[in-house]
Amino acid sequence: MKVRPSIIWFVGIVAGLIALLLWHEKKKPVETPPTVSIETNTPLPMVGRPSKPAGVPVQAAGSSPPAATNLTAPPQDKGEQIKNGLAMLNDVPIAFYGRLEDQFGNAVVGAQIAGSVRIYNNVQSTVEHLTTVSDENGMFQIKSGKGEGLGIMPKKDGYVLATTSTEFKYSYMYNGQFTPDPKNPTVVKMWKLQGAEPLVSLAKKYKLNYTGRPIYFDMISGRTVSNGGDLKVTVNRPDGIISQQHPQNWSVKIEVVNGGLVETSFEEFRTTYSAPESGYQLTDILGNNNGPDLVDSIFFVQSRNGQVYSKVHLLFGINNTPDGFMDISFSGVANTNSSRNWEATVPQ
Repeated sequence: MKVRPSIIWFVGIVAGLIALLLWHEKKKPVETPPTVSIETNTPLPMVGRPSKPAGVPVQAAGSSPPAATNLTAPPQDKGEQIKNGLAMLNDVPIAFYGRLEDQFGNAVVGAQIAGSVRIYNNVQSTVEHLTTVSDENGMFQIKSGKGEGLGIMPKKDGYVLATTSTEFKYSYMYNGQFTPDPKNPTVVKMWKLQGAEPLVSLAKKYKLNYTGRPIYFDMISGRTVSNGGDLKVTVNRPDGIISQQHPQNWSVKIEVVNGGLVETSFEEFRTTYSAPESGYQLTDILGNNNGPDLVDSIFFVQSRNGQVYSKVHLLFGINNTPDGFMDISFSGVANTNSSRNWEATVPQ
């Protein structure tokens, strides 16, 4: 059978087209599939070795390790901690509201008040000085940045300071730090001088055998007397040894002859320049109640029917053994002119 030439021609064209297509596909570049990004909150574990924290680059084989990166601030040393603590606790706003009064409650007007602000923090250790003046009501204010504490010293001719403490701690390092209150000014006492009078100095020590009978002391002459004088002292002790190792109850009874006494403090003793008008009591009983073997007390004394006004520091040591001595001493001053004036004791 004869094949038609047209068919042969058709088959040749088709074969040529197929060959051309195959050649074209070989020449095209190979396309890689696109990378798919997967976001997740949970890191995928690595098999066979621990995973590295996020953000730390993987070290290539044979390369040098990367430099260490400190992700947190270094801890403070103790010195830095102390400095920062001082700044936090000692840098307190300094404000003070005060009123100056004399012994009669009257305002002290026009007094010069010197202030000293103590600054102690991690930057400074110094004292800042300032001054102010009391107004017609005796009022004054001090405001001076920040600091640890404040000291004040008022001065005026004819007056002396009669307040025992004029140092105020603002720092939170102290218990009971001072808190200013503009509605409740701090009262600072000053003593208005009336004129000093002659005083008798009291300074006498005694060593006496124990007796249960009263002992009379003439403080002006510095002697013991059979009766009268200024003070009547009666000691009561048990038998045996009295010491820190053998404590026992004992007592000292103090009576004023024709007068009375007021027990006070050492601070008032120093800054009181006139005897109290009232408040005296006839008797006071002192003792140790199984404590120390010494009595240390201070009194304002009115004796001899108001002829003598004294401020007296009493030290009494009990006799440790029954045959030992009692140690008794009086110190202070006395006005023997029926006057309550002690202004001669003002510090010069």
